[in-house]
Order: sequence, then C-alpha cells, then structure tokens
Amino acid sequence: MGDKIGVFICSCGDNIGGVVDVEAMADHLGVLPDVDFAVCHGLLCAPDGKAFLAERMRESGARRAVVAACSPKDHEAGFQRALEEAGINRYLLQMANIREHCSWVTPDPGEAFGKALAMVNAAISRVRLHEALERKEIDVHTDVLVIGGGLAGIEAALLAAEAGRTVYLVERSPTLGGMVPELEEVAPNMECAPCMISPRLSAVEEEPRVQVLTDSRVTRVLGYFGNFQVEVERRARLVDEEMCIGCDECIEACPVSVPSPFHRGLGERKAIDVPFPGCVPNCAVVDRAACIRVKGESCEACIEACPMEAMDFDQEDEVLHLEVGSVVVATGARAHEPTGERLGLGTVPEVYTLAQAERLFSSNGPTGGQLQRRDGSEPSRVVLVHCAGRDELGYCSGFCCSTAMKLGVLARKAGVEVIHLHTDLVAPGSGAASLRDKASAEGSRFVATGDPARTAVTTGPQGPEVRYLDPAGHEQVVQADMVVLVTGLVPGEGTEEIARILDLSTDPAGFPTRDHPILRPAAASVEGVFLAGTAAGPADIATSIATAHAAAGQSVGRLQPGRKLAVETLTAHAVDELCSKCLFCVSTCPYQACRYDAEADRVEVNEVLCHGCGACVAACPSGAAEARHFTDDQLSNEISEVLRG
Repeated sequence: MGDKIGVFICSCGDNIGGVVDVEAMADHLGVLPDVDFAVCHGLLCAPDGKAFLAERMRESGARRAVVAACSPKDHEAGFQRALEEAGINRYLLQMANIREHCSWVTPDPGEAFGKALAMVNAAISRVRLHEALERKEIDVHTDVLVIGGGLAGIEAALLAAEAGRTVYLVERSPTLGGMVPELEEVAPNMECAPCMISPRLSAVEEEPRVQVLTDSRVTRVLGYFGNFQVEVERRARLVDEEMCIGCDECIEACPVSVPSPFHRGLGERKAIDVPFPGCVPNCAVVDRAACIRVKGESCEACIEACPMEAMDFDQEDEVLHLEVGSVVVATGARAHEPTGERLGLGTVPEVYTLAQAERLFSSNGPTGGQLQRRDGSEPSRVVLVHCAGRDELGYCSGFCCSTAMKLGVLARKAGVEVIHLHTDLVAPGSGAASLRDKASAEGSRFVATGDPARTAVTTGPQGPEVRYLDPAGHEQVVQADMVVLVTGLVPGEGTEEIARILDLSTDPAGFPTRDHPILRPAAASVEGVFLAGTAAGPADIATSIATAHAAAGQSVGRLQPGRKLAVETLTAHAVDELCSKCLFCVSTCPYQACRYDAEADRVEVNEVLCHGCGACVAACPSGAAEARHFTDDQLSNEISEVLRG
C-alpha cells in the first residue's frame, strides 16, 4: 500500500451538484484502496473551501489529494498552494474536471454520475504515481540588451533605465533615431517629428544607465532568460567620440562626395559626415568604403581641418562581451521597394518611394523642404499610388494610407495638384479619418482603382503616366509630374540575422512572431526575448511606443535585483539508457532546451529553457524523452481507468 489519498468533491453550487449526486460519489470512492477519505464541499475554490482542504489534509493521514471540481486551468494552482499549507508537496495533487467535462455537457444524471466516477477513479489511479517534485529558482542578471536604436528601442531603453537597470542599446547605424529623424511631420495628427525625437535623443544621451553602442551589431547570443551571454562587434568610427564636437569642419574639408543614405539617394554627403543635426552620438563618422585615406591614398584633409584633433585612423574594431538577463528586439522596419519595371522604380525618372518623398518634404532634406523633381523643377501634379507592390508583400501595412494623405496635405500647401489612386483606403481611428477629411477639404482627389497589381507607371510624351484599372475593369491613364509609390513595410535591416541568432520564429514576411498575439503581444517565441515597435510587424509610431513600453515592462518586471527567478518544474529529461542519439528532440524543441553534449555523448535538457510542452516526448522514437508529472506510466494509468469505467 502506498500513501493514503484524500478525495475532495466540489458541488460548485448547482453547476455540478445539480446534475451529479456528489454525496453518492463520496460514499462510493471512500472505500477504494488507498483512499483515506472522500468528502464533499459546496465551493472548494472559495477561501473557506481551500482552508477546508488544507485542514483536512493536515489532520488526516493522507499524503496525496484528488480534487473533483472544475477546470485545472482555473484553480489547480490555488489547490496546490492549499496542499502546501498542509505541509504536502504541491505536485501530489490531481484534478478531475467534472464540471466542463461532465455536468455541463452530460445532462442525464445517471450518465453524468458514471462519467464523473470514472474520471475521479482515473485521477486516483494517476495520483498514486505522482512524484514530489522540487520547485527551482536561479540567480539572474537584471541588465537589459536593446537591439535597435530607433524610437521604440530608445523608449524601451529609457523605461528599463528608469527601473534602475543597466541597458546596452545596440544600433547598426552610426546614430540613433531610426526613421523618425527623416520625417518632417507625423501622421495622422501632423505633429512635428523633430520635436518628438529630439527630447528622446537628449534623454538617452544623458541617461547614465544607458550605454549606447552605435555602428555595432550583435553577432552571438548564448544562454537563457536571466542569463544571456552576448557578443557585440563594434566598428571603429575613426573619430574620437569624446573629442569630437560635431562642428562640421572636417565635412567641409573632405574632397569625396557620395550618395546620402539619409536622403535616400536624393542628395550627397561627404566620406566623413554627421548624419543630421542633433544626432546621438553627435560625432562625425568615417565611411570606410568612400574614404580615400582608408583605401591607402594620401589625404589628411579632415585631420588638418579638425580643431579638436579628434580624427583617429588608428582606431580598431572591437568585440564586446555582455551579460544580460533579457533582450528587447527593436530592429524596426523599412519601406518595401517594388521589384521589376511595372511601377517604374529606377526606370522612370520621376518615380519616388514613400521614404524619398518624406525627405523631399523635410526641412533638413536635400531640397530644404521644397518639393522639387530630380532636375530641380517644381511639379504641378503629384500622383500617389497606394498599395504599390502589395501583390509582392501579400499583406497590408495598415498605416501607409495615412502617411500618403499627410504627404498630400503638405503638397497641397505648396500649391501642387494631388491625386490619390487607391484600392483599399485604410483610415483607422478618428485621427486617420480626420486626416482624410482634411485632405479632401483641401483639394486632394481620391480616385478608386481596381486590382493594384495591374497598375503600371511608364514614361509618356509629357512625363510619367500611371495606367490603372477602374473598379469596372476599364483601363485609365493619368498624367503626372511626380509619382510616389505608397508601399508597405518589410522587416528592418538586420532583422533576419537577429532572428537567426536568437532562434526566433518568424512569419512569412520575416517579422519575428509573438508568443501569443493577444495574451503576450510583446513576448517573442523565445523566453526572455521581447519585441518592440515595428520589429514584430508594421505599426504606427503610437503603437510602436506602446509595444516598447510593454516590452521593457515585461523585461524588467520578471527580473528583480536580489530576487531569484522561478523556473518551470514540469520539465522533460532524457533517459540515457534508452536514447539512440537520433537528436529528433534537439530539432523539435521550440525553446532550444534540448542539446547534444558531444563530449559526454548524451542529450541534455536545459531545465531553465524547458517549458514542459512535451514536443520532445512526442517526437522521441525510442521513448527516451520523458516529461516530469506526465510520464507514460501516469498517463497510461489514467487512461486505462477511464476506459475501464
């Protein structure tokens, strides 16, 4: 005979007791082998019900418990705590759901009684084999790594720093800010973009707990939530950041000009440059691919021009090793550029991407905010082609229409005729709807089209021509001086690499997927990794900020200084004697918890990473993978008893 078992049956008011004769069940179960007692209670999940369970177990000789009540998802944890109050291991409990699985779906009292009895018998049979498992905690690091220095990454870093964490903010480009510094106004409320980003750049620069690592990329991440080891490669700027004051003297002296990425190829910059006024860090950076000195030629123009003697061509790249507890991915997104010649990008001179059009309307843009064509002339008609390239993407980004309407409003202020060619005009929320009304009232024309995949841009006798199908399927042609392709967003530069390094699941577009889109929208598929901004998919700035706050909040909330992190108890493990080293478990595990130790020639399960999902157990062909609390013997006993009933 094993440990005695206490059986508790909840009548749950009339939810169970109104269908199942719980008193008769108690009489029947109380005489079974190993059962010390079987009692009924009106509402076990209530505080007095849990106190009743704890007191009865404490006073009796029973060391295991079965609770016949409702869903374990609702109340199992509460009953486990009650068991612990009685001095009994929480895992020596088994629940039978005789409400949702029985009384609610089996109206006949006789059938319900037999079914409930079988379910409780199965729980008794299974609990006999339960093991007293130990709950584990680990020491953790509380520092945070934020990958991506756009507005979302900055917000996540600042919030984590406010919580007292040290934050490493890693950005691939030489400066922070992402796409926002390229904008003049932000849709739908037409807010000043520089006014929005400048205070946040100043805040992150002045925050001592945020270590900014620009021109840097994460190359390796090992470990798990609470204990990540990170390798970062940092490129040398060839300029001393502490000495440089961003005075631009070196820029004026540099003899080499190249197309400017900041101006999206519409302007030029020098081989040494400060990307935009007020950037962080406010320090010049040398473009090694363009600098003739780096290429081996003799040139000291910037060295001689610098009044602070900040030039340092002896700087070398460095590799940094960081230890953090959590990772926030804020790699952002970029505008899609349609391929092929159908939309004229790269073949028709006056076709512009949405990002290029943004630069033309920006006061710090290549034309000083004046709407000009490539030849310097002013356009009289701008045609904005919505959903350009959507057939290539396969999805709608949701806010591109608002951006296009904003550009149309700005063009109308300059006296330019504006035509919007749209299929699905998306204007979510009151702000976007108001912007559409404003655009219409100020003279922008909205023309509905048919299939956007049939829209084409060609060069006509008088300039660009946009050919499209109207809703009736007839081809129409509109002349333009300038065509703007309104495109959706695709994953930002480096997102694919980061997803591979962190082993994140991605959607068909390449964006890292959320752990649960509703319940855990800021959590990635790997524990301890969180998603902020457009890293998880297209979003407007307000949504990006909200997700950044959620990511930072979850990141720091679970990792508290001086506190240990509780890890999953119901983990899997490998039985060495049965393991054939096929490594199916390694390839199947969604949490990368299974690994093969070549030196020891055995499969090991990292219990910190394991979530007890059972994927490895199901995949193992030799039965070597076993899940604690869900062993083959436990499940077989439970199923056999149900079938016997």
